[in-house]
Amino acid sequence: MVNSEELAGGVGVGFTGHIHGFNADAEARLDAMMMQVGRWVEKEAGYLMGHIKMSVTVDGKGITLNLTDLNVGVEHHNRLKPSKEADFNFMAAVVDVNEGDLEHAMVHAMEDSGVYFHIDEHECACGHDHHHDHEHHHHEHGEECHCHDHDHDHHHDHDHDHCHCHDH
Repeated sequence: MVNSEELAGGVGVGFTGHIHGFNADAEARLDAMMMQVGRWVEKEAGYLMGHIKMSVTVDGKGITLNLTDLNVGVEHHNRLKPSKEADFNFMAAVVDVNEGDLEHAMVHAMEDSGVYFHIDEHECACGHDHHHDHEHHHHEHGEECHCHDHDHDHHHDHDHDHCHCHDH
């Protein structure tokens, strides 16, 4: 039996993994990330035919985000309470684009989103070397992160025994 992707001559790319620190801000960033991928597909193919989808779940309950029309935008289904960690599935099935280029565009959209992803191991079709681990380091008791506010080559007064800037 032929699926719709094969019948249309399309390509499909997908990722699974975890989101660290899921909340309403992360959901809004996921929306923007999906629109970025959709705009890339439209630029490459001249139109968006297919769909870009994402599910985010915690303990089997979650939300789905769906993009099939750039004029309509990303449709959100259900609600999910903030969580320290959530599972995700992110996929696109579209026509008239190269699979490797689509994967590359999706990875860059994830990187640009500001959401802290950890992508499960997979074999890249895009031919580029990506570091897919986007885990965020944590500070105790709400301590603000200033680890990347300074230049490590010029901070001579920094106590290197207590530096945790590169622990993540």
